[in-house]
Amino acid sequence: MSDPEEIEKLFLKNKPVKIIVKIRMQRDENYALQLSKEVDATYSHTVKVLQNMEEHDLVKFKREGRKKIVELTEDGERIAKAFKEVYDEIEKTDGENSIIRRA
Repeated sequence: MSDPEEIEKLFLKNKPVKIIVKIRMQRDENYALQLSKEVDATYSHTVKVLQNMEEHDLVKFKREGRKKIVELTEDGERIAKAFKEVYDEIEKTDGENSIIRRA
C-alpha cells in the first residue's frame, strides 16, 4: 500500500498547505507564532508564507492589541477546504500517517 506521507510530498508543498488548513480547522484566533509551532516551521518561514498568502488575498490580518490575528478570506476558505478534502482522500490510503493529525 502507498505511504500517504509520500503521496502528500509528491503533490503538495507541505508547510504552506499545513498552515492554511490549520487556520481553517482551528476556527479560533490564529497568529504566526502559534501556527509556526503547530506546523513545525520556523517563525520567519511562517510569516513569509502568510505574507505571500495575504498578497494573493487568501488571508487577512487583524490587530488585537499586540497580536496580529490571521483570518482566511473567502478565497482562502475555499482553497483550505479543497486541501482538507485532498488530505481526507489521502488519509483513506492509510489513516495512521496523516500530516493533519501530526500538525
